[in-house]
Amino acid sequence: MKIFFTLLIIALFSSTGCAQSTGTIEAAQFDKLIKEKKGLQLIDVRTAQEFKEGHIKGAVNIDYYKSDFKQLMAKLDKSKPIAVYCTVGGRSGAGAKIVQQLGFKEVYDLEGGIVLWQRNGYKLVKE
Repeated sequence: MKIFFTLLIIALFSSTGCAQSTGTIEAAQFDKLIKEKKGLQLIDVRTAQEFKEGHIKGAVNIDYYKSDFKQLMAKLDKSKPIAVYCTVGGRSGAGAKIVQQLGFKEVYDLEGGIVLWQRNGYKLVKE
């Protein structure tokens, strides 16, 4: 009986919110998301200098450290999915929580940031 309840609790927690709402996803899933998700808002939350040195193609830079970060994120379309990333995952994780609080329903965060993105063979662009 204990096993049944344990499995039930695990099933409930693993199915709540993760499929549609928010999740930290690995590079391959993130790449697929960028290519296939209609209306995806791809946000690089690093500094302007970091962004200039190389970013994921199609990303928009909204610096997590700027005082108006929350206001800028609030201007994005809450009805569309949003994907955030940074260098290793700290700022994007915090940024993902902020956009959830702002009412975004579908939020994705790149696990390990662009460090793992590049380690998995994915490229950055300089525009």
